[in-house]
Amino acid sequence: MDSGNVFKGLFYGGFASCVAETVTMPIDVCKTRLQMDGAGGGVKLYNGTMDCAGKLVKSEGAGALFKGLPPALLRQSTYGSLRYGLYGPIRNSLGVKPGTPKHEIPLSKKILAGAGAGAPPP
Repeated sequence: MDSGNVFKGLFYGGFASCVAETVTMPIDVCKTRLQMDGAGGGVKLYNGTMDCAGKLVKSEGAGALFKGLPPALLRQSTYGSLRYGLYGPIRNSLGVKPGTPKHEIPLSKKILAGAGAGAPPP
């Protein structure tokens, strides 16, 4: 991808982040349910991830595996877009010429660009 095209980077970063979030959401829902299972002295309902997913689908429907997806997609479409979309332009503003092989870019510039792209706004 051309790191000079910020809008392309923002779109690709946001799209990829949203796809990844959608694919991993059922795992996160099961993880959270398993973490809370039996909390506070309650009865344990699940015997592992697959048991949790199966019981969840049976009792609440398949949509239960995607509870919390809308706010997660909102987060990824903003934060993911900025993080991936701004990395290249920030790196290039540090003096790295577009097209420079990754192994030739100093680690310090990669770290600085990553921190700048991933840092929350003030």
